[in-house]
Amino acid sequence: MTHPRLSAPSAPFLPSEALRELSEAARAAGTGQVPDERWTARRFLDGTPAAVAVLDADLRYLYLNDTLAKLNGLPVEEHLGRPMPEVIPGSGPSAEVAREVLRTGLPQTVVFDGRAPDDKVDVPRWWLGAFHRVEGEDGQILGVAAVVMEVTDGIRQRESLRRAQERLELLEETAARVGRTLDAAEACRALTDLLVPRFADYAAVDVLDPEGTRRAPATPVPVRLRRMAVAAAPGTPEPFTPVTRSGEVIFHQASSSMSQVLAGHRPVVLNRPDDDTVRLLAPTRARLERYRALELHSVAYLPLMVGGEPVGAVIVGRRADSPEFTPDDAELLELLTARAATGIGHALRYTHEHETALEMQRAFLATPRIPGPGVEIASRYLPAGRGAEVGGDWFDAVALPSGRTLLVVGDVMGHGVRAAAAMSEYRSLLRALALQGLAPDRLLTEADRTAHALDLDRVATCVLVLLDPAAELAVLATAGHVPPLLVRPGTAPELADLPVGPPLGTGFGGYESRHCPLPPGALLLAYTDGLVERRGEDIDTGLDALTHAPVAAGNALPDILNTVLDRLGPANSEDDVTLLAARTLREPLRPR
Repeated sequence: MTHPRLSAPSAPFLPSEALRELSEAARAAGTGQVPDERWTARRFLDGTPAAVAVLDADLRYLYLNDTLAKLNGLPVEEHLGRPMPEVIPGSGPSAEVAREVLRTGLPQTVVFDGRAPDDKVDVPRWWLGAFHRVEGEDGQILGVAAVVMEVTDGIRQRESLRRAQERLELLEETAARVGRTLDAAEACRALTDLLVPRFADYAAVDVLDPEGTRRAPATPVPVRLRRMAVAAAPGTPEPFTPVTRSGEVIFHQASSSMSQVLAGHRPVVLNRPDDDTVRLLAPTRARLERYRALELHSVAYLPLMVGGEPVGAVIVGRRADSPEFTPDDAELLELLTARAATGIGHALRYTHEHETALEMQRAFLATPRIPGPGVEIASRYLPAGRGAEVGGDWFDAVALPSGRTLLVVGDVMGHGVRAAAAMSEYRSLLRALALQGLAPDRLLTEADRTAHALDLDRVATCVLVLLDPAAELAVLATAGHVPPLLVRPGTAPELADLPVGPPLGTGFGGYESRHCPLPPGALLLAYTDGLVERRGEDIDTGLDALTHAPVAAGNALPDILNTVLDRLGPANSEDDVTLLAARTLREPLRPR
């Protein structure tokens, strides 16, 4: 439908009452002049930097100033007499607000976004529009007036501040989630869980592996890394969820982006790579087929830098209908991985030290132990829970002349590799002294003197039990260690009553032996304090629980160890747990 157009000098649209108010205001100012009302109003509206329009009840333009005409990209004449939606396609939301104001008479102020016709860049802009109904002196609805001001800069500044705040909160969340654990696998999982599905459909963390590529190469070469964590967003095809498993060894070709990132220390972002590039990314043909099945179209590789050197890299991918990575995405991902790298680096160093100490300790404890005749033994070693350092626990059984057996359970103070190394020194020292045939108190005295003379930087507690099945006797002595549990046939378990000497390595000496009858079939359980000691509890509580454990001297030794461990719950212990159970046979073999 064609609407008649009005001439540029449009008909009066201000109510007479409003014009009179303008005149009275001019008189009150004392200018001595009374300007023409229409001329004053037009000069005011035409000169304002705000975009102003008056529409009739059918939303046809009755008036607009040059500011609005320039904003719409059309001359004033192209507006007058035509409905706003016809002149400006896409102005539907503004038209709806205008109709609502016409219907209710209630003014409205709204913010709307869009693009001006002459915008050369496809970037949204925002305007603040104030709409009110225009009525005649008799209450007749004449139309609606609109005043529009662009507020793009203000909204962009506010959005920039909001994004900066969100980014800061996200970086703090990353540091907190990744840095709250010293377990490397858990720290890497925290990062992938943060990235998926918030920023990507797929994420993986590969780290330098002491058994593979130990240091990042200076130039792109084939690298063998350890995949520590992997995550895929909901909806990823089931056969490919995840693409790889945590702990898997990944081999990256020299031409791969991973090798380039580790050598160059810079991120690599690939949006819609061609087939040749994808073939370079995939370590194997099978992996290439998996990537294609996943419909991955964008991949970013970001190094995990610690102290200027990479400890690994993060791979993030987007698939199917997800958007490509923008420069802002890449910048934010780089900040996230940089923040996470410190926590992951600390966890990797700790995990490596923890595993080294654990392997060292297990290597010593795995040494074959063959007791003397008439004695059977069983042992159990449980390292502290994940996140705790390895301690210096050890146990030993030394077969001696005359059919005797020396049992040793000890605990070096402290944790970590140094504690494990000190444990090996004390273990070797006690073995050497035991072969000299010394009584337990003399043996502890010599061990203390020697350790002090050698200036070992760790002291150790230990308990010695010299078993003589033929004499049905046990001789015990302790250096600051928890007392063994004795279970004689037909009697309730009890703790050995021993005089406690100082820990080894102090140089104080002062050890005493205690002789205990030990009939055939008697059970003795030596252990470290990790079994009975808990944070916030008196150690006597744990010792009492041990004496009330359902332990029978005649049960199989492995079953006895399981019963004790189940009853005392060492999984909650912050220290290693070591147990050594020994039982004298009813018919001991006597040495010839």
